[in-house]
Amino acid sequence: MKYVSIKAERRCRIMKKKLKTAAVLLCVLLIAAAGAGFAVTPYTSEPPNEPVSGVKPFASSQGCMSNYYRIPSLITAADGGLVAATDARYGGTGDSPNDLETAVSLSSDSGATWSDSTLIAQFEDYVKNDRFLSTKLAKTNKNSASYIDPSMLVDNATGRIYMLVDAFPYSSGAAYSEKGSGYVDVNSERCLMLKKDGESSYDYTLRSDGFIYDKNSQKTEYSVKNNIIYQNGEELTVNQKKVGYWYTVAFDIKTDKLVPMNIMYKDSLFHPQLTSYLYLMYSDDNGKSWSQGIDLNASVKPDDAGFMGVCPGRGLCISAGEYSGRLLFPVYFLDSETGLQKFAVIYSDDSGASWKLSDCVPQTEDINNMSETQIVEFPNGALAAYSRTTHGFVSYSYSINGGSTWSEPALLADIPLTSGSGCQISAINYSAQIDGCSAVLLSAPAGDGRTNGFIYIGLMVPSEASKCGYEVQWEYKKEITDKNTNFAYSCLTELENGDIGILYERSNQAQAVDTLVFETYSLSEITG
Repeated sequence: MKYVSIKAERRCRIMKKKLKTAAVLLCVLLIAAAGAGFAVTPYTSEPPNEPVSGVKPFASSQGCMSNYYRIPSLITAADGGLVAATDARYGGTGDSPNDLETAVSLSSDSGATWSDSTLIAQFEDYVKNDRFLSTKLAKTNKNSASYIDPSMLVDNATGRIYMLVDAFPYSSGAAYSEKGSGYVDVNSERCLMLKKDGESSYDYTLRSDGFIYDKNSQKTEYSVKNNIIYQNGEELTVNQKKVGYWYTVAFDIKTDKLVPMNIMYKDSLFHPQLTSYLYLMYSDDNGKSWSQGIDLNASVKPDDAGFMGVCPGRGLCISAGEYSGRLLFPVYFLDSETGLQKFAVIYSDDSGASWKLSDCVPQTEDINNMSETQIVEFPNGALAAYSRTTHGFVSYSYSINGGSTWSEPALLADIPLTSGSGCQISAINYSAQIDGCSAVLLSAPAGDGRTNGFIYIGLMVPSEASKCGYEVQWEYKKEITDKNTNFAYSCLTELENGDIGILYERSNQAQAVDTLVFETYSLSEITG
């Protein structure tokens, strides 16, 4: 996701409401005209931006048939195969609210070839866009529910792959998230709050028996399973919609296709709070199939938080020390008043059965904006966190208690980060020693406008002066793209043979097609 200016966003939303009112009136006239026999011709889009070259696990010509892919996640599975995940962005390249789904592609030959991509988490409220959008058109489908920002980890003990994503109800996203977890306590039970369509209050709750209860705690005839609503045991449906255009004005058109009624849809009979939700899925066959998503908000999201989202890329399974076996995913918060951001982690000590939230990283006077973060571990099990900032450099924090608390951050002078809003970075441990030391690899753009990407190698040197027992010395770097070539979000993984794989966005342009490129580098290429 990108940083947003909260005040600017509010002004923009007021203006958008005025424009939307005008657009609705225009659409009514257009639809009426169409009903009277006049032709309503869809907007003819411009040619899309040219796709970049290279090996692409996700492409508009195959698999999910999306024109736009953003936000890479990449891991090496227990069988040595590669699993890549990303946002399939059917409504254009913009963040939520938009028509975004989670796509996966697999490789069994170290990334030389990839399977057709498949959607493992998707909403069916809208027909998937099958044409290229013009840069002059609206860049998002703001009425759609969405999944965004995947992150994966492998459980060292079982080989199970966990994936965490953000899930948003219709018309919501980071800057649009209402304050709250979406849950309320009822008789010592955390229950999802629901609002009946057309009503103003969340007077209904979804209980552990799967039924919806009213404000008087009376069971209704409605039940919910996997977010689908049933009435007296019968699945309810809604009409799937598609987006139409009259010149640059977008409007919804109902189709004849009926799809299951999901509580996240705008046309649903019941709605959850319009805020961010963390959904967890897993695969026990190295990425070939995936479980249904489980909402973690009840146990990890504070009731006073607005947006709480996934740090895309990778999580971590701790392999050494007192907290060996702990699973953790970095997450971050957006302060709706100031726009400042800070990270924490959610963690599990029972193989993913339950999850807890850590303390947030402290914010200092000089470093007060740390969002998308990646975690690595030192040989003694202590943790290092590397974060996106708006301060021109990657920031570093550490934890000596399994991620429960974090040190004050420091900026890394050796790792510049693209100016302005910064950019997501990737960081992983390397399995073998380099120059006699354990090592961390990190990728980030150093140039303006998310250009000039590098892979860095940091050596973990024992240090009695450091509370975590180590300091990282950044000894090597490899230029991946030059100052004139984009390098945006990225994700690293170590291949079976010790080479490094990287999946990254070689574009930072709106409506850019097929931007995710996979490349491999030997260790000697990076060390020079």
